[in-house]
Amino acid sequence: MSQARPADLPAAAPRRARLVAIGERRWVWAVAILALTLAAFLLALRAGHDQVRMAARQRLVIAEAVLRAAVDRYRYLPAVLALDMQVQGLLADPGARDAAAAVNAKFEAIARASGIAAIYLMDAKGLTLSASNWNQPLSFVGTSYAYRPYFLDALATGASRYFGIGTTTQQPGLFIGQAVDARGGGVAGVVVVKVDLEGLEGEWRRAGEQILVSDAAGIVFLASEPGWKYRPFRPLAVPETDRIRAARQYGDSDLRPLLADGPPDPGGTIRLPSAGEAGSGIVEPVAMPDLGWTLWYVAPTGAALRQAVLVAAATGVAGLALAFALAAASQKRQRLRAEQTMRLALERRVAERTHDLSDANARLRAEMAERERTTAALRATQDELIHAGRLAALGQISTAINHEINQPLAALRTFLASTALFLERGDQATVRRNLQRMTEVTQRIAEIIRHLKDFARKTGPEHREPVRLAAAAEAALDLLRVRLRAEDVTVDCRIPPDAVVRAEPVRLEQVLLNLMVNALDAMRDAPERRLGLSATRETSGGRSPSWRLDVADSGSGIPPEHLGQIFDPFFTTKPAGEGLGLGLSLSSLIVRDLGGSLTAGNGACGAVLTLVLPAAEA
Repeated sequence: MSQARPADLPAAAPRRARLVAIGERRWVWAVAILALTLAAFLLALRAGHDQVRMAARQRLVIAEAVLRAAVDRYRYLPAVLALDMQVQGLLADPGARDAAAAVNAKFEAIARASGIAAIYLMDAKGLTLSASNWNQPLSFVGTSYAYRPYFLDALATGASRYFGIGTTTQQPGLFIGQAVDARGGGVAGVVVVKVDLEGLEGEWRRAGEQILVSDAAGIVFLASEPGWKYRPFRPLAVPETDRIRAARQYGDSDLRPLLADGPPDPGGTIRLPSAGEAGSGIVEPVAMPDLGWTLWYVAPTGAALRQAVLVAAATGVAGLALAFALAAASQKRQRLRAEQTMRLALERRVAERTHDLSDANARLRAEMAERERTTAALRATQDELIHAGRLAALGQISTAINHEINQPLAALRTFLASTALFLERGDQATVRRNLQRMTEVTQRIAEIIRHLKDFARKTGPEHREPVRLAAAAEAALDLLRVRLRAEDVTVDCRIPPDAVVRAEPVRLEQVLLNLMVNALDAMRDAPERRLGLSATRETSGGRSPSWRLDVADSGSGIPPEHLGQIFDPFFTTKPAGEGLGLGLSLSSLIVRDLGGSLTAGNGACGAVLTLVLPAAEA
């Protein structure tokens, strides 16, 4: 086992000291980032709660205005009814004929028109003489409400407002009472209007707001959450509980407290018993002393908490980024110092080996120049090889091209001979028609020759332009038209008109011609010869859009053992003298230069050669 040399021991101590110092700095940074993240969380949470409180106060003002509007809408109706002559007449003479019926009809009409829950009249002893629900099963007529606080308060003060659950209908409402003065002095009776405020609760629920209204005893009687109603904020004293039960203000409610310690201070947080997030948040109250009520608005704090978490996360990430940046800067400074030391040492060594490096640089420049010349020669040779392959392809189809030109030439000779005869006969119309046909024949010959000249000219990969796949395929098919007819090949071309690729037109035609010639050679002995051309647009994989062209034949397909060699130079399965095996190799080289790919495989009926090129705008 090897032992540490004495020279290594002094160097190990400073290294350990540096590691300890680095570890301590990391702990300091971790604690600082944690403290900064916590501070950012608390500050953001506080700011969010302040915004929630401000919004809660604004909503509270609106809720109070809506509640007061609902109450004040009917506050003067009892006083107006107390001045009605029929009401006073019924109290003066309860046994008068048809007096109660007239008041009943009036109360019923007013209640129906105004949407009031009930209107009824009691005598000085609390016995109901007339009511708007006189003809309903739960009519108030004949029932004594002398024990109800709204009756007693109206007798004592002349007017009353009281919220409770009706002892007859078991429906809650606001009871507004007004004493009816007797003609000889004193109080003859009390007229009461019952207003249904439960519609406000439905509006609060639909608006997604958490609102409560409590009475002077702290009992909630209106709430957006039904489970909060008829429950006090804090446990009630026994005398207060007995008073409420004796008056049956809230029916048979058990008066269980909502909170053990009572409501929090304004702006504090509250958590009421409820399902989900409802019932928790910041609470803001507003007193309504004229009614003896308190309106509470509970604003959820979930959004503020999520915002604070996001701020804290952003702060933590920023702190980590700063720590990494400072650590990277420290490492960079250390690296620069080390590099400076190494550079000084290197400069000394460079000074010693300047001569050798100069020679090496000279040799390297010579090799680079030679490589550039070799690359240029290789590119020129490659272009010549591609051009030779194009000419070879033309040579293979020269017989077909010769036939394609000879046919119009023979037609031209026939037209010339017949035209001379018709001219001697003076048949000017037939002569003009023959001249028109000869013009069309010469245009066809010129088009074939122009196409051959374009296909045979030298081109380079640097010239690229938008090329329609359908036009390039049609040009290649034109060169093979005679062979296609001679070999009875069915062509199925399904290339969309918007299939446009970025390529060099002549080289693309050369590739398509090579692929089609290979397909025709593969189908030479096939009972049915079908050449298929189909193009689809590909945009998957997050890459730039491209067009895929499949050239399929109905031959015997490519043997699996040849799939890996089909694009190798000089590889061919044709008999000797029918090809050098360079067509597909040159086609693959051209496609790579154009920024695409060429692959081979087998389809359902034969071989499929797939060409993929970058798409271009039409």
